[in-house]
Amino acid sequence: MSVPAERTPETPPGTAMLELTDLVKHYDSAGEPVRAVDGISLNVGRGEMIALYGPSGSGKTTLLLMVAALLAPTSGRILIDGREITSLSEREASRFRLTELGFIRQSFDLMPGVSAIDNAVLKLLATTRWRDAHRRIEPLMDRLGLSGRLRHSAETLSMGERQRVMIARALSTQPSLLLADEPTGSLDSARSVEVLELLRELARERAVTVLLVSHDPLAAGYADRVLTLRDGRLHPGSGPPDSPAPADRPPSAT
Repeated sequence: MSVPAERTPETPPGTAMLELTDLVKHYDSAGEPVRAVDGISLNVGRGEMIALYGPSGSGKTTLLLMVAALLAPTSGRILIDGREITSLSEREASRFRLTELGFIRQSFDLMPGVSAIDNAVLKLLATTRWRDAHRRIEPLMDRLGLSGRLRHSAETLSMGERQRVMIARALSTQPSLLLADEPTGSLDSARSVEVLELLRELARERAVTVLLVSHDPLAAGYADRVLTLRDGRLHPGSGPPDSPAPADRPPSAT
């Protein structure tokens, strides 16, 4: 296991890869406003990995969806590499997600009857020939422990293997910004360590900015900074206070 990352100070405004300024998302529920995200400001540097914790309903997924240009904020600004993404057209937003953003989501959006490797290269196929896409993705899938499952159809994969296929797809286009919503949620401790080490190495080697939402206590050891989201607002934190040690976690399917 890698030595935990050194904590870094907050990135100054104007030098960040990701800048959130007074970001707000409110919903109406039975006539009452729901403050899903309530005035978040955050700067994340190139190659920095942030771990974000929070209870269910704290606004974590809403925040990621706004950064991914899948949900419009009520107010506030989102700058990615100096570009305001809240003003992108639908076509521009789609292109941004395809070429510049990796998003590891909790849902397994895999095509049944299609092999693991063909599911993993779906993003690449928009700009790359099928054979070249396979050649590019195979080393990454090997790194994720999937070399023996490349030709297996999605429905024959375990939950952990499906999660790793989704991780390979998100990383396939070498994004500059990676959003990860519980990327180790279906993995056992050993695979969780491998995935977290991979994400940290990518952040260092390729200057990929990583915003990671997790309940996994292992994640805190790999992040440069750890923040907690409560009631739509960010707070400094070191992770879930009552989380069990990694060795005490019950293993999940791989």
